Amino acid sequence: MRKNISVATLASTYNISHKRAIADGRYTAATLLICSLIFWGAGAFLGIGVASVHASEWVDSQIDTVNTMLLRVAALVLYLFSAMLSGSYMVPEHRATWQPVVMLWVISTTFGIQCDAVAAFTLLLFVVAVWLLYRIDEVADVRHLLYTVFAIVATYTLLFPQFLLLLPFLFIYPTMCSKLNIRTFSAALLGMVTPLWVVGALLYLFPQLQPLFDGFKEHLSSFLQAPRVVVTPSMIVRLCAETAITIPAMVHFAVTATVGRIYLRRRMIFGMLLYVVLWLAGWLQPQLYTLLFIWRLPMIAMLAAYIFPALPVKTSNIYMLSTLLLWAVSAIIELWIG
Repeated sequence: MRKNISVATLASTYNISHKRAIADGRYTAATLLICSLIFWGAGAFLGIGVASVHASEWVDSQIDTVNTMLLRVAALVLYLFSAMLSGSYMVPEHRATWQPVVMLWVISTTFGIQCDAVAAFTLLLFVVAVWLLYRIDEVADVRHLLYTVFAIVATYTLLFPQFLLLLPFLFIYPTMCSKLNIRTFSAALLGMVTPLWVVGALLYLFPQLQPLFDGFKEHLSSFLQAPRVVVTPSMIVRLCAETAITIPAMVHFAVTATVGRIYLRRRMIFGMLLYVVLWLAGWLQPQLYTLLFIWRLPMIAMLAAYIFPALPVKTSNIYMLSTLLLWAVSAIIELWIG
């Protein structure tokens, strides 16, 4: 009798031990990557998506001369680099190998941005800026680092005025780290104005460059306009999938009593604040909605990597599959309806 009980107990233990969450699966990343490439190939085969322009006029003219397939390949490479870099610093405690692939999955199921190489390039610049900002945790004297970060982002704005949205927000993380004082604030301001001095010197030495910056002014004026967001059926499904990940993750993070490494939780909080700001800005500046959606992708993947492993196995499996399928449904609707 005892032998039968022991065998039954061992069998039960064996079955429980093999009930693994998809979020901890060995082949989750590979499966998502294959599915992402399939959707990416479908977008390329059907020729869906246009190279939306988010840069100054002289960059626009250069993009118009490039082959669409070449832009699509370049965008894929840039998206991959952005996904891998963002996956290396935004996960709070649980290192999910599939986090970068989730970001690629969202991109591949959003056909309209697949060949947007300019937006992909801005995403890489955005990810690099946040990566440098997070290095504040590792540096004792942050003056040089803050000068570098603000100088780089201010330089971004010369080509992409949308980065003006990011400049004031960069002060938040040093404040959270208690490293923003008069000296570090002055270093940040100095970094912000340095590109302006360089531009002023170039215009003084080479007046023929003036037409390039006239185009920048026109692009900046259009950037400040506010048309309405045109919501499509596929956008509605994507919004549902996005909020199905982000809202539960934020709520779970807010009510969880466990405290991991302080600097990791601080990064999570900053990432969530950045996500909310970009989400609101996308609705307030509808002409930037798609671009700011692309900039939100690292935060969406971060929150997915946080919430999926935090749930019980069965709940996590259903939850993860359901949200990923929602993105696939949005792609199908985009193919069928637009």
